[in-house]
Amino acid sequence: MLKGNLTCEDISRLIIPYIDDKLTTNKRNRVAIHLRNCPFCMEKYRIIKTLLDSIKNKHLERAKKFRQYRLLSAYCDNEVSIHTKQKVESSLALSCELVQRTLKINSLRKALNQTFENKFANLELNLEKKVIERVKNDNIFYRIKKFFMP
Repeated sequence: MLKGNLTCEDISRLIIPYIDDKLTTNKRNRVAIHLRNCPFCMEKYRIIKTLLDSIKNKHLERAKKFRQYRLLSAYCDNEVSIHTKQKVESSLALSCELVQRTLKINSLRKALNQTFENKFANLELNLEKKVIERVKNDNIFYRIKKFFMP
């Protein structure tokens, strides 16, 4: 990098550190002077800054929604403290959309749990029936009895 005035090439390398405030005060001032005097670099700066801001905002929105869903999930599973539960319930009272989402999550969770329990019970019952049928068909019971009783 040049010691005097910065070139457009220098600015291209320094725009992102300038936006992220990672430059020394001296370099930051020199970049700012160049941007004020060079419409091309200023336009490039505006485009990059707008793009980075929009990416950052979208990321923050996603993170916020993810935290909300995680909290609602913990609330639905009754895995939150009493204080948090009260906070969630008060915010749910203010938002019809959140109430609807929570009810959907609860009903979906209940349906999944019931389906799983039914399938598991049927599986156990079917497995027991199959084992008993196999034991009867293969005369395993008599073989075991003969083995233990001479």
